[in-house]
Amino acid sequence: MNYEQECSHNRMMLKKCKRFYNMASVFYIVAYGFSIFTSVYFMILALFDLVYLKLIFINIVILATGFLSVYLKNNILPVAASSLALIDLFCSRFAPVFTPLVIIFSVFTIIVNRKYKWLEQQDGFPYFNTRFRDQELDRVQWNIKDPYQQNYEEIKKRYNNSGDMDEL
Repeated sequence: MNYEQECSHNRMMLKKCKRFYNMASVFYIVAYGFSIFTSVYFMILALFDLVYLKLIFINIVILATGFLSVYLKNNILPVAASSLALIDLFCSRFAPVFTPLVIIFSVFTIIVNRKYKWLEQQDGFPYFNTRFRDQELDRVQWNIKDPYQQNYEEIKKRYNNSGDMDEL
């Protein structure tokens, strides 16, 4: 595969990674934001029952670990988010809906993070554009002088070093 095809392929993979990151972060914010809101609502209705406070805390931690796993591209945080979602399964009535989705998103986050780490090591990251590589090669070429340019500079140097000639 030539360099242009490789850049195109890597650029498409990077777009897929970013699309997944956006989708996963929106899921965590919407789903667990809704869960936190309903927990606060029910806590107020139940006259500040501590069970709901525990539920709010667990949901905030799941939201934070899930969002940070996507934002920081870390492979430990999705495991923490899915394990906390399993703990939440025994506390919340919304958990049977959200827990399988969190586990699925955690698995896909780990897979996408591995792809992203691989893409970071590729030539041309984060743009994957051949124009940037060409510009770098041009900068290197500008520093290399052709033989005619070297000869011209040598003659010019000799002429400047001769100084003023005395009249004979």
